[in-house]
Amino acid sequence: MLKKYALSLLFFVLFICLAACSEDDESSGSGDNGSGGSDGSGENVELTMWVFPGMGIDEQIERYQEENGNVTINIQEAEYADHHQNLLTALGAGSGAPDVAVVESAYIEQFKVNPDQFHNLNDYGAEDIKGDFLEWRWREASSPDGSFVLGIPTDVGPMAMAYRMDIFEEAGLPTDPDEVSSQLSTWEDYIEAGRQIQDATGGYMFNHIAEIYGVIRDQGEEQYFDEENNLIIEESEQIAKAWELAVEAIDIQPGIERESTEYGAALARGDFATVFLPPWMLQRIKDDAPDTEGLWNVAQIPEASGNWGGSLLTIPAQSDHPQEAYDFISWLMAPEQQLEIFKSYGNFPSTPELYDHEEVQNYNDPFFTRDDLGVMFGEAAERVEYVYRSPDTSTVNTIIDDALTSIHDGSVTPEEAWNNALEEIDRQISR
Repeated sequence: MLKKYALSLLFFVLFICLAACSEDDESSGSGDNGSGGSDGSGENVELTMWVFPGMGIDEQIERYQEENGNVTINIQEAEYADHHQNLLTALGAGSGAPDVAVVESAYIEQFKVNPDQFHNLNDYGAEDIKGDFLEWRWREASSPDGSFVLGIPTDVGPMAMAYRMDIFEEAGLPTDPDEVSSQLSTWEDYIEAGRQIQDATGGYMFNHIAEIYGVIRDQGEEQYFDEENNLIIEESEQIAKAWELAVEAIDIQPGIERESTEYGAALARGDFATVFLPPWMLQRIKDDAPDTEGLWNVAQIPEASGNWGGSLLTIPAQSDHPQEAYDFISWLMAPEQQLEIFKSYGNFPSTPELYDHEEVQNYNDPFFTRDDLGVMFGEAAERVEYVYRSPDTSTVNTIIDDALTSIHDGSVTPEEAWNNALEEIDRQISR
């Protein structure tokens, strides 16, 4: 009996020791470094993120990894066009897509037509941060009824007008930005000022007929398609207005495309007095015309605002870590991080609460004279109206731009160019 009792006691002691060791092993192997994982488990997670150059988010990504030691962000960068084509290919193939993918605003509608290829961010908490963002930017990221959210908005590109104060002064026009905005409050006023500049200096008002068309087009609440994706170009009052004003302004532009090699030299020479641009393009003037520092100022564009630029951070459905990916991108685009990105790179925030922050309020650049650029661009961002864009919008834009160029070249009349454009749009959209 004593032997049997001693043996049982020995087995009991061994069992208690093994259980205690097991608990110690589990505790020491949990990976808890104080930051924890997005699900509280602390498990190591590697997220792949596809980006294109110039986004200005590298430092914040490094910071996120430092604060979340169990998360590794593997960045893969490709040129703008290649990046989007690679993503379309991977999504279509059903394999090879990353955990997080950037989608630029010009491509958003092409991806929104296949929502099943993405995780719905409403399932992970997007509804809770909706109020942080500009209403029109959030609508770009969502289905029409808001039930599906494709991505978290990055920065925005509210449109303004840079102008040469010396050229305006020579033509007898005001040079103070508030007075410029007042005198050029309509596009008819703008065109009249362009003719005044041409009479006084022999120069032009802007660079290309398609440029003013695009700015006016983007100020409307409707463009080429309604939200059921019906083509409404012939019924759209905004498109008719943009076309007619662009044709009317053909004599105050030299026909120099912004993407051409001639553009920079023309800008440096002062061949045209105004440039339509979002905040991120101010650097283009500084690069192309460095000797013109102090000659520029910036005002609101006539009538309404518009937007050029910005992206979404999306989570493809192929990702096996959607919650961790959402926790990362929602942190990355929270107001605090957007402010840091703005301070370092000038990417204008899509979170309007920052427009009252001193860093935005005091943003200026001596090159452009004006000391309240941040205030002005914030006002422009809040003036933007949401407009639906179809997956075919970029195709129609290209056709219209080509038609306007043909008018400038003198190969067709405006009426012929318009009819040719409609025929080509019908041919390409109905394919």
